[in-house]
Amino acid sequence: MSSAVEQIKSRLNIVDVVGSYIKLERSGGNFKARCPFHNEKTPSFYVSLDRESYHCFGCDKGGDMINFVEEIEGVDFLGALKILADKAGIKIEKEGSYGNSKKGRVFELLEEATDFYRKELIKNPSALEYLKNRGLCGETIKKFKIGYAPEGWRNIYDLLKKKKYADEEMEAAGMVIKSEKGYYDRFRGRIMFPIFSGSGNVIGFSGRILIKQNTSSNDKDQAKYINSPQTIVYDKSNVLYGINYAKVPIRSKGKCILVEGQMDLIMSHQVGIENAVAVSGTFVP
Repeated sequence: MSSAVEQIKSRLNIVDVVGSYIKLERSGGNFKARCPFHNEKTPSFYVSLDRESYHCFGCDKGGDMINFVEEIEGVDFLGALKILADKAGIKIEKEGSYGNSKKGRVFELLEEATDFYRKELIKNPSALEYLKNRGLCGETIKKFKIGYAPEGWRNIYDLLKKKKYADEEMEAAGMVIKSEKGYYDRFRGRIMFPIFSGSGNVIGFSGRILIKQNTSSNDKDQAKYINSPQTIVYDKSNVLYGINYAKVPIRSKGKCILVEGQMDLIMSHQVGIENAVAVSGTFVP
């Protein structure tokens, strides 16, 4: 892990990292700003490029770029490392990154599912056309990690089985449903919107049906949208869609815009309204 830290710090500097979150102004050999961690009118937050550190003389918070990302993103050391690694273009090995706990296994499983759905989206012209017709550009699709769950009963099940995940783990993550004949995929033939925690981990999915099939009207799978069920990592009543992208803009602007669904939220962010979150029909205040 120390090598990853060294690589990140060799590619990034603290001024660029902090400056991606707040507006910095040069002050002699340093940079200053109003502190993002407490309310103030006169800047007391200073960043030193020579020391690769920051310090606020108002609230006494300080440290290096990793400490800053931990504080402003509300993540732990590993979470900050992942954010900075993405900025630096460095890949951190996923194996064991979440630990061996039940929650850790679910996080890793959902990340595998996200990667699978994103690859399937590229293979499906109809799904891509739908998103582009809704006004989404390629960068937005990439940012929100939108994917596609192909038709078929056991696509994600077979993939995760090959990745050595147990049936019980897939069910615990909300990815499969158990029937008398065995397990089958919860999401089929749907545009997949990953739902993120505040720290940016995928905790569930919302799937929009792409093509309505002529099936029985009581088929729950034909609902326009279906979401992941309540799991050990996904508490429906406490999740706002897009909070991982919106929390810093909300803090800097001092206000939050609440919209209804995923597409409303995604389009808001695409046009620059980044202090917006969506209830997605699941949040209970």
